[in-house]
Amino acid sequence: MEREPIRIALVDDHALFRSGIAALLKEFDDLMIVFEASNGKELQFLLPEHQPIHVVLMDIKMPGLNGFDTTEWIISNYPQTAVLALSMFDESTDIIKMLKAGAGGYLLKESSLEELYTAITTIHRDGFFSNELVSDKLIKSLKSGRHIEDWYEQYNLNQKELEFLRLCATELTYKQIAETMGVAERTVENYRQSLSEKLEIKNRVGLALFAIKNKLVSLGNETL
Repeated sequence: MEREPIRIALVDDHALFRSGIAALLKEFDDLMIVFEASNGKELQFLLPEHQPIHVVLMDIKMPGLNGFDTTEWIISNYPQTAVLALSMFDESTDIIKMLKAGAGGYLLKESSLEELYTAITTIHRDGFFSNELVSDKLIKSLKSGRHIEDWYEQYNLNQKELEFLRLCATELTYKQIAETMGVAERTVENYRQSLSEKLEIKNRVGLALFAIKNKLVSLGNETL
């Protein structure tokens, strides 16, 4: 019995990019581009008329309604729909904000067609897609909703490590974090290494996600 194709919506403010992606994905019989939208507002109008949509390929920086707010709206109103961020930006703050908004993965526009196909099929099957930017453990951790008391006691973090965690979720460089904390850069590196071992998180994006998930910082903070 032939499986139903994965129904996809493509949201990007560049018409040529949308057309190119749509043409490339036609190569796969198990994928179907149901509609395209130039921004979040247009998607909000089209999505109710084209159910079900299994996966939304979402640009993040668009006029009108951006990808962050659009993703939050999708997850609130169509939780069965997975969102895959597709962006040219690999800034940690963008990745964090999209995952916090509810995206199940983050892929750069420079990725290969094979990786895009894998990302779409994986996020449809599992609800998330992991790659070198975002690990599956980080996404699962972000979505778990564990309370702050649980991890604070479990990992035995000291006040300096907590402060460093908060600052990881800002746009400050490690050198600037050291200056803010009034310590040497080497000391900041020691904090990073200690937290990586205690939390089993390898990179700064992961540390920032951990801080946000556990309400050490808020995405409404102006530093983000």
